Amino acid sequence: MRNTLLARVRWCGYPIAIFFLVIRPGAATEFKLPSESAYLQDLPIVLSASRMVQPLSDSPNAVTIIDRNMIEASGFRKVQDLLMMVPGMYVGYQDGSTSLVSLLGGTDTYTRRMQVLVDGRTLFMPPFNSVDWEDIPLQIDDIDHIEVVRGPAAASHGSNSLQGVINIVTRDAASVRGGTVSKTYGSDGASDFAAHFGGGREDFDYRFTVAGNADGGLGSKKYYDGTSTRMANVRANYHPDGVDSFDFQGGVSAGSRAAGYLLTQTTSKSITESPRLIRNTSDFLQLTWLHTIQPDSDLKLSFNHISRTSRDTRYSFPILGTQYWIDDSTRAQRNELEIQHTFQAGDANRVVWGTGVRQENLDSPANFLTSQRLMQYRVFAHDEWHVLPKLVLNAGAMLENDGMGHHNTSPRVALNYHLTPEQTLRAGVSIAYRNPSMIEQSSNRRFMLGTALRQEFLASGNLRPERALSHEIGYLGEFRELGLTVDARFYREQVSDIIWVDYRLVPGSTVSTYDFRNEFSATYTGLESTVKYSWWEGRNSLTVNFARETVGAVGVGTPLLAPVVPLFQAAVANFSKTVPHNSGSILFASNISDGVSFSFGYYQQDPVTILDGVTPQPLMRRVDTRVARHFGARHAGGGRIGGDVALVLQNALQDNSTGYSGLIFNRRAYLTATIDF
Repeated sequence: MRNTLLARVRWCGYPIAIFFLVIRPGAATEFKLPSESAYLQDLPIVLSASRMVQPLSDSPNAVTIIDRNMIEASGFRKVQDLLMMVPGMYVGYQDGSTSLVSLLGGTDTYTRRMQVLVDGRTLFMPPFNSVDWEDIPLQIDDIDHIEVVRGPAAASHGSNSLQGVINIVTRDAASVRGGTVSKTYGSDGASDFAAHFGGGREDFDYRFTVAGNADGGLGSKKYYDGTSTRMANVRANYHPDGVDSFDFQGGVSAGSRAAGYLLTQTTSKSITESPRLIRNTSDFLQLTWLHTIQPDSDLKLSFNHISRTSRDTRYSFPILGTQYWIDDSTRAQRNELEIQHTFQAGDANRVVWGTGVRQENLDSPANFLTSQRLMQYRVFAHDEWHVLPKLVLNAGAMLENDGMGHHNTSPRVALNYHLTPEQTLRAGVSIAYRNPSMIEQSSNRRFMLGTALRQEFLASGNLRPERALSHEIGYLGEFRELGLTVDARFYREQVSDIIWVDYRLVPGSTVSTYDFRNEFSATYTGLESTVKYSWWEGRNSLTVNFARETVGAVGVGTPLLAPVVPLFQAAVANFSKTVPHNSGSILFASNISDGVSFSFGYYQQDPVTILDGVTPQPLMRRVDTRVARHFGARHAGGGRIGGDVALVLQNALQDNSTGYSGLIFNRRAYLTATIDF
């Protein structure tokens, strides 16, 4: 009998009952909890690390903040490209429509080990527990800032937070007044448009976005890789008094992306990658009620719904009158309910805790014999304790049931010592898990040649979750009078039971059969650093990121066909190459005059190997520039007209910028015109 979300919510009945019993008025203390809107104020106030609003110097993790000024100065058209401004973050492309984002090694196309959120709503979808970066119903101008938690954060955000958390914070409904229309046109068929409009009254605010992005990919003579996406989203907030706030978000997107090899190609890869259009549609709904019980006590109840459909049918070129084909269409849906309470537990303690339930439904005939249904549950808590005026202890944990038989507890402890009001030392240790995805746990994926089965991914199950034990030491210096910020982190992370594909020999069978197993363990060590400097009353800014990282892997257990299976041997050998040994970025931005701004970005990554990539990625260097001319009243409203014209040149010096498929990112230019009214 199918379990519904409503029926299984009873699993959380006791925690929720206790939750409401402990909500009570308390005595006022020296700490005042800001409302949810506080983290949208001047940085460095962050929310993502612990689920409570904190100064960056009190956070239990290192956090990189990509603010609105950096987003504009970068000139990037795609959300994932913004993450190149995070130390240690790898951003790469297989082709113009397939990108990969990773904070540590174990780099593969599906990016399964780092949680990606929009306003706290996870973007990971089954069956691969991956993010389709081209299909996010979000326009880059909707972003207020991005918080990147560098390091495991499963204590706050659960499975998939093994490497870190990316939380994309969108503009509040009250932040948009009037309208904005923009158009971008440029190289390789780039053609974007966006329209934003916002308004409201004393107790109600809203904003709308309608946008579209399209380009012709990387201009390859080998692949089809162009993309086209249309989207719309809305955010509204009703705040009738100083006690309650009701936030509504919703959006839809529809797009197509070209994939596969051109008909002129004759490589063996083309057999399974026919030229075709993949058509995706998605929608989301997010409802949040924030209730202020006392100035130091908040209750938040949220409901999220996400639905995504992908239609993809692959055909080979004709081979002896037959075709090798697979219908890769999927439909995934998620419903999630969560309740969270933040309160003052004493003169020196703040606590956030809550519970949640998630339902996932998946129909993917090529990957599973039957429809998949999962119910997942979690309970979490975090305590911020000011032990001494200069010493802060953060301690928390999450308990999870992933619905596939795995029950994990992910604890985290961090000590922050304030050497001075401007300098902080941080030391932390945490344990995080990544539960197997549906495809790894129970897939039955079949490739046909005519009517005959030729290849399959047949999961035997019984996988153990990947487990990370992380130690880190960090330093944060915020010298505001000098306009200087220094952030550094040294870490060592041991990940065991890493899941990878292996070959299964079936005696007498002509079918190539693959399985998923806990194949190896890895140890990561690294140093990440960021230096930010601003001068001339903030008109000039410089951000420099650098990371030096290493990883080593060893095989564990017994591979299915050791020692002759090349997949297992190659994975272990290549794992030590799955992080760039050195990587970094530089972003310089200057307001040359009241009407002209200029920015310069430099990005570099050492060679890196993608476990399921076509070819290793060589050394990558890239220089981007942006020049903008502003006119009228910038970000105008109330009948005033303003705007800007911006020219962006990417890979300006035509440096070596090659993806992990061997495709080259050539020099390209974009021109964007924006009118505010």
